[in-house]
Amino acid sequence: MTEFALEAMGGLWSKRLDKRRAGTEDIHWDEIAREATPDLVVAAREVWTRSAFSEYASGAAFAQIATHMLAARAPIDLIAAAGDFVGDEMFHAELASRVAMSLGGALSLEVNFEKLVRPPEGEGALLRAAELVVRSCCVGESLTVPILKQSRRAAGSRTIEAVISRILRDEAQHSELGWWFLDWAALTDTDRAHLATVAGTTIRSFSVLFGRECAANEGLGTLPCASFDGTFLDAVSHDVVEPLAKRGIVVAEADIEDLRSAVATTAE
Repeated sequence: MTEFALEAMGGLWSKRLDKRRAGTEDIHWDEIAREATPDLVVAAREVWTRSAFSEYASGAAFAQIATHMLAARAPIDLIAAAGDFVGDEMFHAELASRVAMSLGGALSLEVNFEKLVRPPEGEGALLRAAELVVRSCCVGESLTVPILKQSRRAAGSRTIEAVISRILRDEAQHSELGWWFLDWAALTDTDRAHLATVAGTTIRSFSVLFGRECAANEGLGTLPCASFDGTFLDAVSHDVVEPLAKRGIVVAEADIEDLRSAVATTAE
């Protein structure tokens, strides 16, 4: 395990992110926590530290998606989008890191950089690409969007609102990539059954978030558990399970119930 930290070279290479940074020069970073309570600031520092790592890991996921799409001979514009999304995620990691630093500094976070992306297990290039797409785009990114929207509504800070709005502009496209790929891919019934298992396993993996990703109060990017839990569960049903089912990828009800049980246990 290694402590999570970000590094940038600057100079010529910094220009690669300049087009994504457009508009963020107007963000007033010193206004974030001006009226926040100390407890809320600590909770927000943890949320934004974990967000920075999550965005970094998403960059690794899209790098793998682009690689496997190439092997599967996917449409070149979808491949280009997946590669471009790596840059989006690095910029999001930078934004989240800047928020954490403006709140008083990121918290220590130990991570395993050698296990950022779980390798796909499907047979054949197409199914392996689809597995990564389902896991990262159709589930992960699709669940991120509604949580970010709820966090923006409860931000209580124009700076946090601006940061979340900028991240949201990209995340909606990141989730869409998955649906476009699935609509293009010539999947068999066996492939769809495998992807349903992948989706269900991914959904269940989010159980660890409950009780950790929510705070006692809302603001600065944090959400109270009641708000986080409800928004997340609704998103699982409407933004993940239903669109997958329309494509013949039917997630087992037991996988969804496991997630609901985790929420209920946390609420007790």
